[in-house]
Amino acid sequence: MSLVKISNLKKHFAIKSGFFNRETGSIKALDGIDLEVQEGETLGLVGESGCGKSTLGRVLLRLLPASSGKVEFMGRDMSGLSESQMKEMRKNIQIVFQNPYASLDPRMTIRDILSEPFQVHGIASGAELNKKVDELISLVGLSVVMLDRYPHEFSGGQRQRVGIARALALRPKLIVADEPVSALDVSVQAQILNLLLNLKKEFNLTYLFIAHNLDVVRYISDRVAVMYLGRVVEIGDCQAVYNKPLHPYSKALISAAPVPDPQYAHTDRIILSGDLPSPANPPSGCRFHTRCPMAQDKCKVDDPILREIEPGHFSACHFAEDLK
Repeated sequence: MSLVKISNLKKHFAIKSGFFNRETGSIKALDGIDLEVQEGETLGLVGESGCGKSTLGRVLLRLLPASSGKVEFMGRDMSGLSESQMKEMRKNIQIVFQNPYASLDPRMTIRDILSEPFQVHGIASGAELNKKVDELISLVGLSVVMLDRYPHEFSGGQRQRVGIARALALRPKLIVADEPVSALDVSVQAQILNLLLNLKKEFNLTYLFIAHNLDVVRYISDRVAVMYLGRVVEIGDCQAVYNKPLHPYSKALISAAPVPDPQYAHTDRIILSGDLPSPANPPSGCRFHTRCPMAQDKCKVDDPILREIEPGHFSACHFAEDLK
């Protein structure tokens, strides 16, 4: 069952210049996204910096307004919801931010931070509120004695645990995890990932897990969607995408992933030519053709659609069958 359904979603940011601040163009951060997140799954979202991953997460949460297209959550079109309806909807959809240092108010104690969701939604107060906050901090492996401390008294991993606890407070159905471990040490990353997996099992959570670290995504995800320049170019079962990518960009991305032991480094590393095109002026046809080693004349003209190449495995490449 689809918990989230995204249809032809676009988010363009205006480029303004001159004395009169006139609009001279737009950054096409998202330019026609079609995506579904199934209930109970972890969908990993990967791609180079600037491809639109975090923008997609924020538009999904309606932290940013969409330029056009539709986001349906639990069968409801979120774009048509009023502020009061959206407030009610946010009980079911939360976010864990990338930076645990910037996402917590330094003037509030941890108790105040974790109490806020219950107070905003009028769920608990007094002794009941304190009990819920005590349970919440224990869920993420921290002691209740830490509740009256301030964020600056915690390590990065501990702060991210607080961020996860805050996201869990209202028992949401979906959590958007926006690069939740990229700012942490490697050993701490493993602890946070295992915590997220345990919480998923305990509360039947659904994750949209945004990351650029391919090993992290492979460890935690059920399915993977690969983004390039504002579009989803491949999506499928995690192992299928990693073991047999059906888009040249996915193949290059996976070949570039570092390995712990240089002795086992990739011998088939694919080096892409050229730089990432500007999202303000994306190439015609296939957006990847300017860097693709398989590009042909057709790629410069025809924009490939995301199509099913193998059961459950989709690719937006004219020559995906040649990669099978």
